[in-house]
Amino acid sequence: MYSISNYKHIIFLFALICFSISSAVAQKDSIEFYHEKISKLAKSPNFSENDLKYIDNLNQLSYYQRLIEQDSMLINTERALELSKKNNYVQGELEALANLATLYLYTGQTDKSIDFSLETVKNPELSNFPKTEMKIYNVLGQGYYFKNDYPSTYTHFLHTLAIAEKNSDQFHLFRMNMNLGTIFSRLEDSDEALKYYAVAFKHVKKLNDPTKEIMMLSNMAFLNIELGNLEQAKIELDETLALFEKNNQTTWLAWTYSTFGLYYLALNDFENALVNYQKALNIHEGFNDVKAKADIKYGLAKSYLGLDNLVKAEKIINESAKLYASSDYDKGLEKAYRTLYKVNKINGNVAQSLKYLELTEKLSNDNFKKKNRRNLMMLNAKLNFEKEKEDLKAENELALNEQRKYVKWSLAGLFALMVIVFVILRANNREKVLNKKLANQAEILNKNQLKLTQINDNQDRLFSIVGHDLRGPIISLNEILTLYLEDAEGKEYFEKFAPQLKEDLDQVQFTMDNLLHWGKTQMQGNTINIKSISVKYELDTILQLYRNEIKKKSIVINNQVAINHKVFADLQQFNIIFRNLINNAIKFTPNKGMISISTEIKNKNLVIQVSDTGVGMTEADVSKLFSNTENFSNYGTNSEKGTGLGLRLVRAMVIKNNGDIMVKSQPNKGSQFIIELPADSA
Repeated sequence: MYSISNYKHIIFLFALICFSISSAVAQKDSIEFYHEKISKLAKSPNFSENDLKYIDNLNQLSYYQRLIEQDSMLINTERALELSKKNNYVQGELEALANLATLYLYTGQTDKSIDFSLETVKNPELSNFPKTEMKIYNVLGQGYYFKNDYPSTYTHFLHTLAIAEKNSDQFHLFRMNMNLGTIFSRLEDSDEALKYYAVAFKHVKKLNDPTKEIMMLSNMAFLNIELGNLEQAKIELDETLALFEKNNQTTWLAWTYSTFGLYYLALNDFENALVNYQKALNIHEGFNDVKAKADIKYGLAKSYLGLDNLVKAEKIINESAKLYASSDYDKGLEKAYRTLYKVNKINGNVAQSLKYLELTEKLSNDNFKKKNRRNLMMLNAKLNFEKEKEDLKAENELALNEQRKYVKWSLAGLFALMVIVFVILRANNREKVLNKKLANQAEILNKNQLKLTQINDNQDRLFSIVGHDLRGPIISLNEILTLYLEDAEGKEYFEKFAPQLKEDLDQVQFTMDNLLHWGKTQMQGNTINIKSISVKYELDTILQLYRNEIKKKSIVINNQVAINHKVFADLQQFNIIFRNLINNAIKFTPNKGMISISTEIKNKNLVIQVSDTGVGMTEADVSKLFSNTENFSNYGTNSEKGTGLGLRLVRAMVIKNNGDIMVKSQPNKGSQFIIELPADSA
């Protein structure tokens, strides 16, 4: 079965942009209705354009023109804005500004829409007009959605939902819960999506609007396909299609056909999938939505691939890839390249298939990192919003309590006032005691939170390294071995790529060693075995391990380690420390460069210096080397990969062995790592 999550962009993008289309269709004569109202006002005695009713109707008319008469909408909105400013009509001015932001959004001027919305929400009087405030924050959230900034979209949709809850606005309670469910469906969080959709269903029932209920069914059908509930999805899609065809709602109809295509792909019914995707594409030709068109073409290509029509599949998937690239949609580009890899592999184009495999893995790695950052930002946005709600609730509760006190004081008189003061004094004393206890508990909680955060960071770092730095070479090895076993020319490709795979697997082994030892350093109670170590002997052994890499890059080794210098340290950890330092020096030293290793006695410590003539680092990069909050890693001079874990492991082990580490570096002049460990002077 083909991956369902790859097609999500089609319905979800539409659900956010075109929500208001249903309102326009439900009121087919909305534009004519407001034209008639304005015409009647204009014919009435003593008519003036400065009449606030005229401005309101002009704003309403322009809002309904946003989908089909955008040029007229611009003219009417600018006129309403001009009249509102002239008459100091704040509500009319804000409504006109919200309509302009909406117009910029629907005409593809996303950045302009966002900038315009951000300026509008700064108006201190906006909160006095909740419907307009909800409109502008919803437009702002949609704008950020087009920019793939999901944390900002989430924040502004939550803000709109909070206003709707405060004002018991059933329409916006339905609208924002559906939009939030749509966002989490887009982010593949089905549980969170179902939670918001359930609330949206509750509110849509109160609206008594069958069209909006069908919209919910359309979104639920898509989610049920994702969850594998295909029978339920089919029931919902049939009902959705019937209503949209009946009312000739072409925009929603296009996305319903597209969802049907996805449904048939899930059943491996490629012929019906092809028919529905083609219907969606035919309707969609009139829409200016590059990403959605790319997804529909991708669905067509998958259908042709399932029908073994490789020529058409390759042609259409290339068209889809170009559309994804033009819209900077890396996730879509990744799936397009992965399909091109499969097509070329089936056709026996080994070189082309390997090329697309390499592009796919690179995009997969980049998209994984973006997804991690986005999920963390979403969590942070949610926590910040919840904190703001709690703070606001506390402020409101405090204000309410103060008002109650004032009422009691005014009614009770002087005697009651004295009693209240006495009670307040006692309460304050208890509060001080309680606050002190709470402060102590808060301090304990903060410490525990820091520990938990560190554990989570360590876990994320392990998953990231295991998931990408180790997975990539293994996948490549698997593909080469498959070619070797299945393709007549596989042996030639195996011999061509084997040296690179050998280097990748050596790096995997090195990374695994670092991971295991780094994990040990994080465990409480981990012990070390201190003994006297001959520095010269151990470093010579390590250099022998890297003799091939040194020879490959023609690096000169200047070994000035004194034969009689010894340190007290754990032997295993000593070797890990200097394997990492020498490995890094080789990685970042160019061909025919030099690596110098020297020792000297300083007080009761032995100073061991590992220097190179490599690419060096800026002061900012040096400051990130041992950071627990930033993962710093660069490719070597010959594109050698790194995880950013080695130097943190080095520092942890140096400290465990009662030592210290310093770094000196300049760009293009090389780096110098200075290790101090207790010397054995015997």
